[in-house]
Amino acid sequence: MFTYYMPTKVFFGKACVAQSGEVLADLGRKALLVTGRHSAKVNGSQAAVVEKLDELGISWFLFDEVENNPSVATIRKAAAFALEKGVDFVIGIGGGSPMDAAKAIALVCTNELDDEQLFIGPYGKPLPIVAVPTTAGTGSEVTKVSVLTNPKAGTKQSINTPLIFPTYAFVDPAFTESVPETVTIDTAIDALSHAVEGYMSTASTPMSDVWAEEAMRFLGVHLTDLKGDVSPVVREDLLYGSTLAGITIAQTGTTMVHSMGYMLTYYKGISHGRANGLLLPAYMKLMEETMADKAEKVWAILGLAGLDDFTALMKDLMGDTVDLSDEEIKKFVTMTLPTGGVQRTPYPVTAELLTHIYQQLAI
Repeated sequence: MFTYYMPTKVFFGKACVAQSGEVLADLGRKALLVTGRHSAKVNGSQAAVVEKLDELGISWFLFDEVENNPSVATIRKAAAFALEKGVDFVIGIGGGSPMDAAKAIALVCTNELDDEQLFIGPYGKPLPIVAVPTTAGTGSEVTKVSVLTNPKAGTKQSINTPLIFPTYAFVDPAFTESVPETVTIDTAIDALSHAVEGYMSTASTPMSDVWAEEAMRFLGVHLTDLKGDVSPVVREDLLYGSTLAGITIAQTGTTMVHSMGYMLTYYKGISHGRANGLLLPAYMKLMEETMADKAEKVWAILGLAGLDDFTALMKDLMGDTVDLSDEEIKKFVTMTLPTGGVQRTPYPVTAELLTHIYQQLAI
């Protein structure tokens, strides 16, 4: 027995906001726009949304202070602003950080939650959420997860509830065309990690596998096209693959790769996508032992000869070393072991195994 639930209505394609944005009128008369400080203003995404809101007579307010890996403090500041303005719905415009922030803001606007309850609930219904991705990586526009930085816990933590699935997602590849090379690479590998981890998760289902395989097809063919100038056609494929990978993890969650990677991001400042890319080869080595048929399918879909080929590709894109002390590794292992990602890993994950993988990153 398995379940499938993905309530977000997706509009995909160039100019989708202009063509289909009239549905925003169903959500209310005041919107909060949630962005970072820069990219949404230059890639056309904010302008497209504002033009449609103005056309519909919907007033809007801008919160553009979302940082990479948004903090709980930022969420609370934005929610207070939203409540002051009396907004009816929240629009997240940007990469994973603004979209994840928008979900959490919408939740805090309607729920009194202390810092512990924020991550465990219970929750009431949030304000409606709209997502407009501007990178091809996180898939947050179609997931029920919001990942935040929680200094009290000393790591990144997730809000995970079907209540924060966006009502609408406007997925326009034109908004990704100005993304710099490093972000293109990191986000593409993040999307690939979602597809691969979802495919190899203990929570995978026949239905989620369909999305994962399709995501890998669209991402895998372009893994050697991520450096230098990236054509609009490739950008479209990457964004489509990223959205499919997001649909995958909305059903399956992620595995030990994400759990281990959060430590590298929080404590070592390594971008989320690069952290995943550094860890994926070790993960796939384990999967060759426990899910040999699926591992072979991954190599075939990605057009690779096998693990050695994949490892070389990841090293070329990500680099291959991280400076980790024995004390840091011990701390990371202790914090990683009890996570849901480890529990969804189809391999007996021990402290010794995690220690070995972290040590290999430092060689």
